[in-house]
Amino acid sequence: MSGALEAPNEGEWGYTVRFEDIDRIKAAGFDTIRLPVKWSAHAGTWGRYKIEDHLLERTDEIINYALSQDMNVILNVHHYYDLNMEPAKHERRLESIWKQLSKHYDSYPDSLIFEVLNEPHTKMTPKRTDALNKRIVHNIRQSQPHRWIVLATAEWGSLTGLLQSAPPADSRVILSWHYYDPFSFTHQGAEFFEPMPPVGTHWGTKAEIAVATADFERAATFRDLHDQPLLLGEFGAFDAAPMEDRVRWTRTVRKLAEENDFGWCHWGFSSNFRAYDPEKEAWIEPIRAALLDD
Repeated sequence: MSGALEAPNEGEWGYTVRFEDIDRIKAAGFDTIRLPVKWSAHAGTWGRYKIEDHLLERTDEIINYALSQDMNVILNVHHYYDLNMEPAKHERRLESIWKQLSKHYDSYPDSLIFEVLNEPHTKMTPKRTDALNKRIVHNIRQSQPHRWIVLATAEWGSLTGLLQSAPPADSRVILSWHYYDPFSFTHQGAEFFEPMPPVGTHWGTKAEIAVATADFERAATFRDLHDQPLLLGEFGAFDAAPMEDRVRWTRTVRKLAEENDFGWCHWGFSSNFRAYDPEKEAWIEPIRAALLDD
């Protein structure tokens, strides 16, 4: 559910979560929504770092509706930029945010899944990310021994970061990685990057598919080594990519995830990298088919 609650305020990036969108997602055949939330924009900066009530209430509405429709929900901390720049000043704050969330959702079913942090990077090194993940998992386990917890790794959640990680030995932890390779293809025309990757880049040669296949095999080997499930937490190609190649890449990555027994979440629904067109109120059919059809 990208572009909504991970904005500083819901709606500022052009999308507000609608319950009918959750209905559409379920009807299409998906069983899970991932809900990115910028908690750091709505929590205190000292003391107990209290989360603002209005954000919890809004998040409750979305989670409760999705759960009532028999959907799983992955709730995460998204776009905590300050933590990546100054971890020594913000790690305690993130720990407090998760203590509050853990307490608030203590009675919720296992179909609510916690994701500790999206795409740690810069000064959140693999070693530092591992240490923070372990502390937060320990804190959650004090009251919720069986809650599924997703752990992202450093280097923007990339394969490189995954392979450098040392996850805690916990039978209810799901490891996570994100796949946007090659970046020059998946992010072409994305104006939020400087310099913007130029449009017109194609993808789909045998050599390119072989690279992706090898990447997924390396991720699967790491998964098997640690005997923990692995989630492909994000993948997608920006809207400006040539549609035929975008479809080919999306279908290839989705099938590689399934062939390697990874769960997956596509980024995203109807903001950028979208699979649904809110202006037309219709799925972008080639992308929907790439995600769900054989």
